[in-house]
Amino acid sequence: MYKSTPSAAWCKKRLLVTSLFAAIYQTSAIAADTSAVSGEAVDDTSEQMTVTAPAPVQKAGSEHSISARELENKGANDFGSIMRYEPLISATGASGGSGNGKSGFDRGGYTGYNIRGMESNRVGIDVDGIAQPNATGRGYVGRAGLNTFGIGRDYIDPYMYGSVDIQSGATSTETANSAIGGNVSFRPKSADDYLRPGKTSAFGYRSGYDSADRSWHNGVTVAGGDEFLRGILVYSRRDGQETENNSGTVDAYPANWHSDAFLASGIWQPNDEHKLTSTFDYYHKTNHTHYDTWDSSGNSTIGTANQTSQTRRWGLSLKDDWTPMNDYLDSVSTKIYYQHTEAHDWTYMPDSVTRRMQTVNSNYDTDTWGLQTALAKTLGRHDLSAGFNASTSKTQRPFSQSPIPSVYSEIMQPEADSRSNTLGGFVQDKINFDLDSHNFAVIPGVRVVHQSTKPENLSDLAANSSVLSESSVANLYGKNSDTQVLPSLTFQYDLTPRLMTYLQYQRGAQFPNASQLYGSWNLGSSYAGSQQYALIGNTDLKTETSDNLEWG
Repeated sequence: MYKSTPSAAWCKKRLLVTSLFAAIYQTSAIAADTSAVSGEAVDDTSEQMTVTAPAPVQKAGSEHSISARELENKGANDFGSIMRYEPLISATGASGGSGNGKSGFDRGGYTGYNIRGMESNRVGIDVDGIAQPNATGRGYVGRAGLNTFGIGRDYIDPYMYGSVDIQSGATSTETANSAIGGNVSFRPKSADDYLRPGKTSAFGYRSGYDSADRSWHNGVTVAGGDEFLRGILVYSRRDGQETENNSGTVDAYPANWHSDAFLASGIWQPNDEHKLTSTFDYYHKTNHTHYDTWDSSGNSTIGTANQTSQTRRWGLSLKDDWTPMNDYLDSVSTKIYYQHTEAHDWTYMPDSVTRRMQTVNSNYDTDTWGLQTALAKTLGRHDLSAGFNASTSKTQRPFSQSPIPSVYSEIMQPEADSRSNTLGGFVQDKINFDLDSHNFAVIPGVRVVHQSTKPENLSDLAANSSVLSESSVANLYGKNSDTQVLPSLTFQYDLTPRLMTYLQYQRGAQFPNASQLYGSWNLGSSYAGSQQYALIGNTDLKTETSDNLEWG
C-alpha cells in the first residue's frame, strides 16, 4: 500500500506562510489596540498647540530693500555699483580733471543717485537715519558750473550695511530726511542679523578682486552675545586703481586709492520693555591721481595737476526701543546722534593765467547733531503713528591758494560757511476695514517740516579783497527759512495675503541748500572796471515742491 509523505521543503513553506499570516494578524490587532488607546489618550490628556507667525508686511508705494546677501551677489563694491541692475535708478558722477574754467581742483567720483530722472541733492541719502551732506555747487566756474558738483556724496562702503532701503518719488510721511526725488537709506549691520536663540556667535570673512579697477577687498564680520547683551564688529579694507574706460583712444586718468571702514555696535536688552543700541562707524578713503589741466577756454592743456583727496566720515548714535505694554503706547523708538564728515582735496596744478604751479586746498566739512523719535499705537481698527525729529548742521567750506595768485586768477571761497536747523513732525492713521475677508485701508497722514539756514564767518569771503567787506557781504547774504506742510493719502486693498493694490498721493518738498543760497564767484574782484560782474547765491530762493500720484 502506497503512503504519501509530505516533503520537508513543503512543510517549511507552509510553516512560513502560516507564520506570516499570524504575524500580520497580530500586528493589525496590536495597531488597532494602540490606536484605540492613543485615541483615548488624545481625548483625555493632550493639549492643543497654536502656531502663530507675523503676517507679511505690505506697504503702499515704490519702496524696496536690497539685503547684504544681494549686495554681495551683484558684486556691489562701491557707491555706484550698489544700484547695479536696479530699474530706473543709477549713480551720477563726474570724471576727474574737469576743464570747465578754474575747476582743475574738483575731484572726480560719484555725486549722488538718479531716481526716475531726479538726481543728486534732490534724492536724500542717509546712514541709519542720519542725513548725508549735499553735493557742493561749482559757482567758481561761472555759468558753466550750473547743475554740476565739485564734491559729491560718496561716504559709503557697501560691506558695512545689512540692507539698503530705496524710496522712489517723494519720501513717505514717516521719513525724516524729506526729499522730492526719493531716498536711499543705508542700515548698518547688527548683531541681530547673525545671532538667534541657540546661536551665540558668528564669524564671516570675504575677499574679492575686481578687474575693472584692479581692486582687492577684504572684509571681516564678528558677532557674539546672548539675549541680554550682544554686539558686532565689522572691518573692511579696499585697495585699487583707476577704473578702465574701455576706450581705444582716451585712457582713464591714473589713480591709486585705498579705504578703511569700521563698525562697532552693541545691544543691551535688560528686559522685555527696553532695547538699547549703540553704534559707532568710521570711513576713510585716500585717492591719489593726476590728470591734464586745461586752459579757461578748454581748447588746450597747460600742464598736469596732481591731486590727493581725503574722505572721512564718522558717526555715533544711541537708540532706545521701548515697548511699554500699557494702554497708551505700543512702542516708542528714540535716537540721538552725531556725525562728522570731511572732504579734503589738495591739488598741485598750474595757474590758469601765469602757468606757474600753485597749491589749491579745497575742503568741505560738516557736523550734524540730531534727535529722532517715533511712536505707535493700535486702537481697534486704527493703527496710529507719530514722530518728531530735530537736527542742526554746521557746514564749512575752507578754500585757499598758495602762493596767493594775482587778482586775475584768484578764486574766492566757493560758498559761505553756514548753519542749518531742521524741525519736523508727523502723524498718520491707518484705518483698517474688512471687505469680504480682504483688508482695505485708508491711510491719511501729514508731515510738517521747518528749515532755517543762515550764513556764518562772512569775513572769510572778503579775504584778500580790496573792494569787499564783511558788512557788504552781510547785505547780500541773509537768513533763509521756510515751513512746509506735506499731506499724504493712501487707499490700499489686499487682493491676496501677498498681493496688494494701492492708490497713493504724496506731497514732497526740497529746501534750498547752502551752495544755492551762499555760493559765490568773483565777488571780491574789480580788475574789469565797469565790465566786472560776479555770481552770487540767492537767499530768496523758494522751496521746491512736488505732488506725486501713484497707482500700483
